[in-house]
This record gives sequence, C-alpha cells and structure tokens, in this order.
Amino acid sequence: MELLDLLESRVDSLVTEIELLRRENAKLREDASAGLSGLVEENNYLKQALEEEQHLKDAVLKRVDGLLSRLQGVTPSPQ
Repeated sequence: MELLDLLESRVDSLVTEIELLRRENAKLREDASAGLSGLVEENNYLKQALEEEQHLKDAVLKRVDGLLSRLQGVTPSPQ
C-alpha cells in the first residue's frame, strides 16, 4: 500500500508540473508572438524609411546630373 501511495503522490506531482509547464509554454508563446509583432512593425517602418532615402538619393543624383549637363553645355571642350 505504501508504494501505491507513493506512486499516487508522484503522479499528482507530475500532473501539477505538466500543468505549470503548459501555462509557462503558453506565456512564452504569447511573449514570442508579441515580440515578433513588434519586429514586423519595426521592419515595415525601416523599409519605408529606406524607400524614402532611396527616392531622395535618386532626386539628388538627377539634380547633380542636370547641373553637370548644364556645365558641359557652357564650358568649351578641351582640344
């Protein structure tokens, strides 16, 4: 009978531990999901900022090309 009581006690302990681990696992999944959501949001923001920087760079390069063309048009070519 003692062994049966010991087994019953151990099973109860294991069931309690499993329940705790399941709750902890659920919490970790929620935390990971929230962290991932934040990273997706940050990634989208960074992509948009990069696109804006690329558009700005393109506009600046076009203006520089325009200035170079104007300079070439008014300066004599070396002979």
